[in-house]
Amino acid sequence: MQKNNILDYEQVESILQKINQNGIIKQIEDIGRTKYGLPIKHYVAGSGKQDIVITGATHGSEIISTDFVIKVMQKISYETNNWKSILKNFRIHFIPVLNPEGYLIVTSAIRKLIPRDMKQDEAEKICKQYYLQYRQDDISQMETKEGKKVKRHQEMFEGIDYTCIPKEYEGIRNSVKTIFEKYTDLPKWCLHIWSANASGIDIQANSIYNPKIKNILQNETLYMKTLRHNNIDISHPGPINCPFDKERGFEIQKETKAISDLLQDLDKQGKLFAYLNYHATGGLVFQRPAIVPENIQIFDDEILKKEITNYMFAKAYSDKTYKNTGIDEDEIDKRQKTKYIIKTQKSPATSSNDIFRIMYPKDMLIELSGMGGNPIGPYGDIKGNYTNAMESNLSAVNYILTVANIAQIISEESYNVIKKLQNNQDYDKLVQVQDIIYKEFSEKVQQLEKIHKCNEREDSQGYDRDE
Repeated sequence: MQKNNILDYEQVESILQKINQNGIIKQIEDIGRTKYGLPIKHYVAGSGKQDIVITGATHGSEIISTDFVIKVMQKISYETNNWKSILKNFRIHFIPVLNPEGYLIVTSAIRKLIPRDMKQDEAEKICKQYYLQYRQDDISQMETKEGKKVKRHQEMFEGIDYTCIPKEYEGIRNSVKTIFEKYTDLPKWCLHIWSANASGIDIQANSIYNPKIKNILQNETLYMKTLRHNNIDISHPGPINCPFDKERGFEIQKETKAISDLLQDLDKQGKLFAYLNYHATGGLVFQRPAIVPENIQIFDDEILKKEITNYMFAKAYSDKTYKNTGIDEDEIDKRQKTKYIIKTQKSPATSSNDIFRIMYPKDMLIELSGMGGNPIGPYGDIKGNYTNAMESNLSAVNYILTVANIAQIISEESYNVIKKLQNNQDYDKLVQVQDIIYKEFSEKVQQLEKIHKCNEREDSQGYDRDE
């Protein structure tokens, strides 16, 4: 019986099975299988002609993202009335665990530190301690031991190695064992931060446009830049950010191909409306298309249209998010002051998701938790951080999908006007204009919601509005 709210791979499987049995959300054919045979499970809900794709656990260590996708599925499955119009307008695809091998590795390591039957308050204390150690590792470097840099958050998992992976997953277990035997520079206790798949390849970094590939082929040694992880060499397979195995040559990983094929197929059919790609920490929304690589053919007008549309949708999404609740010393609602930040900087295309954002409409990468420290840091404050992340993002998903068609029309009209004005519009000015448009749009939606609630109240009291 689960006593704390951290899920492991088998618990997720059990929960998804129950959701599937309810009948509102149905499991269909897997979008693929991993190298070591784990299914990348695929669920759908709704009957609309436009499709939304929602994914979690692109990185195995970002376990809160799977929690969230499951919560969306549970809301739809057990509180269907609140999602009726959405399910009529859209067909929603759920991939709760895009990287099942990484998720299995990470949650197997966590279970050695936080068993299923550990009480919630005890688990929360450990997670809070981990969060504080993780933050400290971002600030200062500990002394080396045996000639290696030491990290406080890694030491909390001391003694937990590949043997934590259940024996029935023999291929995954042996692959991880081989990686540690081959690359002895890897920190011993890093299974809990295993973002990659069991081959040690990060499926988001696994893009032919990743500039690190060139550096690695030139035999450069690359380390993670952040202090918390700067003892991890990413130029060979390991827990984080390695784009490919140099000894094998560049290969698209099965997980990367599976999501790429799904998005491409829906787009070719003219059905792909949006892609919501959930990650773990930061309280951020990445929405701006990256700089287009030279060998991708796409017109500037298409990028401008995506910039306008993506920002409008990100604005609507962010409007319902918050990292904190209550009233501050100035009597201002903290929800209004702690909305998720929309990233507007333009950056080179380096990851698979950067390419998706260039190619497909309304691609948003959402970092859920305001409290960092993958994988368990976000669980260090359940009543505050975790609950705020879950509840506010549930509201955001419901809201953005409820107003999606109206927001699409407004975005298209904005694009048609801006396109006529002049070419090469300054992005910051576009954002300022869209903020004004969104404010008017939001106020109109609020008025309609008030009218709708008033009508519902009158209906429940038996009033006849035609009298």
